[in-house]
Amino acid sequence: MQDIGIGDIGVALPDERVDTATLAPGLGIEPERLERRLGFRALARMPAGAEASDLGYAAVQALAAQGFDLGTVQCLCVVTQNPDGAGIPQVSTILHGRLGLGSAVATFDIGHGCAGFVYGLAIARSFMQVHGLSTGLLVTTDPYSRIVDPADPHTALIFGDGAAATVLTDRPRWRVGQTDFGSNGATRDALRVDAAHRLHMNGKRIARLASTVVPESIRTALAANGLTLADIDEVLLHQGSRYIVETIGDTLGARERTHFYAADYGNLVSSSLPVVLAQNVRESVNRVVLCGFGVGLAWATTVLTRVPGR
Repeated sequence: MQDIGIGDIGVALPDERVDTATLAPGLGIEPERLERRLGFRALARMPAGAEASDLGYAAVQALAAQGFDLGTVQCLCVVTQNPDGAGIPQVSTILHGRLGLGSAVATFDIGHGCAGFVYGLAIARSFMQVHGLSTGLLVTTDPYSRIVDPADPHTALIFGDGAAATVLTDRPRWRVGQTDFGSNGATRDALRVDAAHRLHMNGKRIARLASTVVPESIRTALAANGLTLADIDEVLLHQGSRYIVETIGDTLGARERTHFYAADYGNLVSSSLPVVLAQNVRESVNRVVLCGFGVGLAWATTVLTRVPGR
């Protein structure tokens, strides 16, 4: 069975930005909390009327501009909780049509959130390995601006819009290791959408859970891969907030290898991790922990190892 890993990543971040410092006073958020706990100076915002498929399409086009041949795609998996329109048809088939992919390409969506990239890696890679596929696309696109109430101080200064298109290939740049998964459905109401399609979040509850289950998940994933933190060059965490990222880094004793990168575009939900991986990981970094956590509440952790020469 072929080893499917991560190749190139295309990123789409809208040009428009929401200035959080301008909005914070009207929401009762003091500058210290905005800077030290939330950490987002600006939030990327897609144009009015845009859809998840528009962001995903832009990410795939960015990938094509980097030299990726769309004609090689055999599988297209989309991770989103905010699909186009009423959710039918699925975003993967909308993208399939817009990209002009062949009729033999498998398409499916995964309705997952902040842990969605790591879950998507596991699901899409397994699908490809079982069916002998060599090239696939994992597109993450979750425009939370569609469901955020701009008057809600708990969510209005956190979420940005963006997408990533990740190549899954039998000639990878990053090998994907064993993955640890976890869920706590009893805390599901800490992040939910109501009947009016508005997002509600209990940030303190999520932060408390993340600060306990995420370090344990990371230790479990490292052990499953025969590694310790000493073998890791960087710990890449879902960019939920500055406070969450730095607290987990402190708990692990790996603060110098755990960074908050999303200050200028916001929490991108399922696209958080692939955007950081594409934009912030130096060529000298050879092994990283990848951990997504949030809505569900669910979490997933794996280890990526750079393939020499690629």
